[in-house]
Amino acid sequence: MKLKEVTEIFENTGSRLIKGILERGGVVLGIKVENFAGVLVEDKVYADGLAKKVEGQTGAKGYISTDELPAYGISKEEKEAVEAAFDSKENDVVILVVDEEERAKKALDVIEEEIKIRLG
Repeated sequence: MKLKEVTEIFENTGSRLIKGILERGGVVLGIKVENFAGVLVEDKVYADGLAKKVEGQTGAKGYISTDELPAYGISKEEKEAVEAAFDSKENDVVILVVDEEERAKKALDVIEEEIKIRLG
């Protein structure tokens, strides 16, 4: 899973959440997880536990997966741009963290480790 910054995709976003974080100097970082589409929306217990672990260990207020989008003021076009940036295929999901850069990196490290555990 390769970390990538996609902040520029959200420069003119309608998402108040993302806009507010970017205005404070935050970034949008993400990772692509192959063959993981649907997991974070279908397994709420896992997704909620992952969000709690991310917040507890890093202070980041969770993550957004492309499976959930469009939502939260994020447009269909922004979702498609993110998927294109990661060369995401039908069964892949991109997980985004919007926060101060170091915190976002740490959050994605936690997410990556937890997904590796789940995938065995």
